[in-house]
Amino acid sequence: MNTTTKTLEQQISELLPAGGFNVEGGNDWYMEVKDTVTGLVWMSSTPVQPADFEASSLDETLVKVGVGRSPMDRAAFQYSPGAPNKPVRERIINGRHFINVASVQEMIPPTEPNGPAEIVVNKAHVIGFEAGRSVSILSLPQGDFVELIGDSAEDDTRILPAGGSLKQIELTDHWVVTLPTPTRTFFWFGGSMRSFQGPVALPDSV
Repeated sequence: MNTTTKTLEQQISELLPAGGFNVEGGNDWYMEVKDTVTGLVWMSSTPVQPADFEASSLDETLVKVGVGRSPMDRAAFQYSPGAPNKPVRERIINGRHFINVASVQEMIPPTEPNGPAEIVVNKAHVIGFEAGRSVSILSLPQGDFVELIGDSAEDDTRILPAGGSLKQIELTDHWVVTLPTPTRTFFWFGGSMRSFQGPVALPDSV
């Protein structure tokens, strides 16, 4: 079986070590919370609704990070931050299963109103997009960054980082991306949460 006949899930699973975690669902809503003691970010391992996030009652050691829609079709985590040889960390929060997906290393606030924050995140994230679809890319002087949160509905009005431009690429094959560790992210917060992360190598056919 060559890569052209393997499913997207099969291709991603081949990149996971023992203890890696395949996230259930895809192109769904997920929520994140942060442990204020450890600084670790935990994500719901199954899809949620925005109302679930709003209704969540957390203990004093946790704060809500956000809830957003994932534009990719599949996602997985090879390991939790700082633990490459151990299984992805898991815990139950408010009756829901979460996995430890990230820790923030550096955060640069937006340089102008409505612009993105630039955040360096320690994580080991693998994502995938099905063949035949389009994917949004933020091109910057330091490389190409792939969409990770939100959709393109308001992209034409977004304030971009200096030297940035947005484009759509059309996929002829499944595209599996192993994000760098750490990953550089550009986050627009607020009512229309959006994020691009990378840098990544674009498919050869683009």
